[in-house]
Amino acid sequence: MLHKTIDIAIHNRLLILLTLVGVLLYSAFAIPRLNLDAFPDVTNVQVVVNTEARGLASEEVEKLITYPIESVIYSLPDVVEVRSISKTGLSSITIVFKEGVDIYFARQLIFQKLQDAKENIPTGVGTPRIGPNTSGLGMVFQYLLEAKPGSGYTPMELRSLNDWVVKLLLMPVEGVTSVLSFGGEVKQYQVNIDPELLLAQGLQLDDVIKAVENNNRNVGGWYMDKGSEQLVIRGEGWVRSGEDGLSDIRKIPLKTIKGTPIRVGDVAEVSFGAEVRQGAVTMTRKTEAGETKNLGEIVAGMVLKRIGANTKETIESIKEKLPIIQRALPKDVSIVPFYDQSDLVDKAVWTVEEALIEAFVLVMIVLFLFLMNISAAMLVLFSIPLSVAVALAVMEYQGISANLMSLGGLTIAIGMMVDGSVVMIENIFKHLEKTPDASR
Repeated sequence: MLHKTIDIAIHNRLLILLTLVGVLLYSAFAIPRLNLDAFPDVTNVQVVVNTEARGLASEEVEKLITYPIESVIYSLPDVVEVRSISKTGLSSITIVFKEGVDIYFARQLIFQKLQDAKENIPTGVGTPRIGPNTSGLGMVFQYLLEAKPGSGYTPMELRSLNDWVVKLLLMPVEGVTSVLSFGGEVKQYQVNIDPELLLAQGLQLDDVIKAVENNNRNVGGWYMDKGSEQLVIRGEGWVRSGEDGLSDIRKIPLKTIKGTPIRVGDVAEVSFGAEVRQGAVTMTRKTEAGETKNLGEIVAGMVLKRIGANTKETIESIKEKLPIIQRALPKDVSIVPFYDQSDLVDKAVWTVEEALIEAFVLVMIVLFLFLMNISAAMLVLFSIPLSVAVALAVMEYQGISANLMSLGGLTIAIGMMVDGSVVMIENIFKHLEKTPDASR
């Protein structure tokens, strides 16, 4: 069979040459689309459903949220495993599908089933939400928001900048599926009710809650005809932002006594406050002199990559966006990256490039010294990049990313390819020496 293949190749050299050119063109088209990652993603096909239920104990979370969701998930096709964790105030369910199931199809199935599960969850307990479309290796970029000393920016203000400026500018970047905030304090409009004043006015806590909810909305009134024109009618009732919002909340009426309105500000103190914290983020940094500088509490962000996205391209797109984000921030606040996977990706790629360069040099020296034939050395040298290009093209076709493991294996394979090429060339020369007529 091998001899027959060789005979076909010899007698159809033009066809083999055209095939080789076609393979090279396809490789040149496919290699730029090859995903570059730091590590191979071995995460199975899974979808995470999170439900926040503030104030509920773990037993209540299990009975009221986790079990109703799990009961409708089991009927889905290709589900391998369903596991859950019920904590105080949080339900987290992980649904694992069979290998080969499209992740977007799996998320669509879960989304449809969650609509059925919501009917079995009591109103106001919690709303199930599908987690971000990422994996355990999706954390590709981290940054912190740093304010100049003496600028007066508090952790709450930095957290607000990250939530409402930085995150909104990073989300449209290709390959980004979510941006998480860590540290700082989440800003809230807080209504701190005085129980004595509330009882003195004959009101209850629910009265204040319903009044604030009902007085923070806009209402449409359709159209009103005025001659040949139509005027749009609407009532604006949204609470404004900033200090104006505090004033709006204070003026919300609760009840009327003998024509005198009782407002929220009469029974409560309205101010800005922070959400109940679950932790903090601190950082230390070494100066150029080698001293350790404690930055104290910081506000950090973590960018999660979408499953299947190109890690290298995603990080490069994020870096291109950073100058735009910096211009959108106050002049005394800076966004400072402190981790990204592109360095590791570059090192993995350089490992293969270094192996190729060393192989070129060593093969040329060895073949030229021992065979004294430049054409033979060039033939072996040509086989190395050709084999690597075909391997990378096949990886792109199969959806296998170029990462530390796959490129490391390819580096080892380069040595085997060189060894095989050298042996074959040396064997050809040996046969040519035995048959002088064949060398013509």
